[in-house]
Amino acid sequence: MSTNSYDVIIIGGGIAGLAIAYHVGRHNASVLLLEADTLGSGTSGACAGRAQISEGPRGKHMDVVLEGLAKLEGLEEELGYEFEWRRLGNLILIEHDHHWQSWSDQITYLKDRGVPADILDPADLIAIEPLLKIDRFRGAAWCLEGHLNPFKFMRAYANAARQQGADLRQHTPVTGFTLKGGRIVAVQTPQGSFSAQTVVVTAGAWTRKLLASAGLHLPIQFTHAEAVISEPLPPILNNHIGLADFYETIHNAARAVSIGLAQQQSGALLITEAVAQLPDIHRANSHWGISDIARDLLALFPKLADVRLIRAWAAPSPFLLDEQPAIGWLAGADNCFVATCFHLTITTIPVLSERMAALILQERADPYLSAFSPARFQREVAAD
Repeated sequence: MSTNSYDVIIIGGGIAGLAIAYHVGRHNASVLLLEADTLGSGTSGACAGRAQISEGPRGKHMDVVLEGLAKLEGLEEELGYEFEWRRLGNLILIEHDHHWQSWSDQITYLKDRGVPADILDPADLIAIEPLLKIDRFRGAAWCLEGHLNPFKFMRAYANAARQQGADLRQHTPVTGFTLKGGRIVAVQTPQGSFSAQTVVVTAGAWTRKLLASAGLHLPIQFTHAEAVISEPLPPILNNHIGLADFYETIHNAARAVSIGLAQQQSGALLITEAVAQLPDIHRANSHWGISDIARDLLALFPKLADVRLIRAWAAPSPFLLDEQPAIGWLAGADNCFVATCFHLTITTIPVLSERMAALILQERADPYLSAFSPARFQREVAAD
């Protein structure tokens, strides 16, 4: 077999791409992963590391979330690399009556599923987070979730994928595709042309433009998100903290801020998020994002006024209009598989990546994944 020919080519070196590479490799398939920059340099590198459960959807989707949480408990051992996994509470601060009712219902559901969760009143809030200014809040929803270091999480999957024989190439952007007979027969890069039985696109916000270069269509949109990181501090927070009106605040706004923060194992605070609607993808911070994040943070935690911010990041956050992922085969190129726009990524990828690998290798159909097929959006674009 030519060194430029593989069973599977994966485009995109974030959490999903690396996890899929690991599981495809475990099936003894040859894997080439192409990353335009460095592994984890896109949206995955801007991940807060929260293993979300609180917002988990009900029914079979929650089954996947809880299965993913269980897998995370033993995943460091499986992958042979520590990524700072720990259980951590999530505190959703509630200001308005309609949020109080909806979160009360969600907490009841989570408790029925065996998840440690509760509704807290203001006195509880003072006890659990003494630095928090609580005067505007009715209380909070609390749920025991998890937290990890996203860079180490990706490194764990990358190392394990290499051990399974995967070829992970950084600084290797895809510059074009060759289609023939309704299949991608070659992937072009500055380092040469590569072929594979299957091409998997896990390029996040860059997926739409990448597919369009091959005459393929998926209507991915994105917001521009910014966050800041503080200097290391002694332990001052006991939970991840967010706001119940997060989605109402950021949706359809030209720019908005909704605070979320957690203390990392290093002691630094990761504080999110300033969100803007922009026409083009870039990773530069705005003139307003950091200052508005700092303003809203101090409204919640006035005693952090003397804390120094030492770093900021910005990244595109991709989504589809129905706020569900796109997972499956793409019309117009029979051997092109798309995996993007994940929700609750940290919690679900340990499960979904294994199931996607089996589907990519066509070992078995997956009725659960079929609900996320990109066919629900697609219109075939004829290639020239």
